[in-house]
Amino acid sequence: MLVELAAFTAAAKTVAGAIQAGRELSTVATSIGKMAESKDALQTRLSKKKNRTLSSTESEFEEFMALEEIRQREEDLLKLMVYQGRVGLKDDFIKFQVENRRQRKEAQLAAKKAQQERNETILAIAGIAGMFFLTLAAIGALIYFVKGF
Repeated sequence: MLVELAAFTAAAKTVAGAIQAGRELSTVATSIGKMAESKDALQTRLSKKKNRTLSSTESEFEEFMALEEIRQREEDLLKLMVYQGRVGLKDDFIKFQVENRRQRKEAQLAAKKAQQERNETILAIAGIAGMFFLTLAAIGALIYFVKGF
C-alpha cells in the first residue's frame, strides 16, 4: 500500500512540476501512467480485500486513507492544471487518464486470455500424450497376451 502511495506521490510531483514549468502533458506521460497504475493497484487491492470475509480493519482503514490522499492529490493537480496550465489541459488530462486505464484493462484481459489459451494447449498436449501412452500400453499388452498363447 505504501509503495503505491509513494509511487503516486512521486509521479504527481513530477507532473505538477511540468505543469508549473509550462510543459505539455506528453512530456510527463510516463509519470501520468505511474499515477494511474498506482491508483488502480491500490483500488484493486482494496476491492479484493472487500471480497474476503476475514480482513484487518486497520489495514483497510490505512488503504482507505491512502486512496483519500491520492484523491486529494489528484484534485490539487487538476486545480493546478486549471489555474496554471493551458486552456483545456484539465480535460485533456482526464481524457488521457481514461484512455490509459482502458489500454491497461485491455492489456490485462489480453494477458489473461493468452494465459488461458496456453493452459488449454498444455492440457490438450497432455491429453494427446496420455492417449498415446495408453495406446502403446494396450498394444504392448495385446502383444504380450498373443505371444503367451
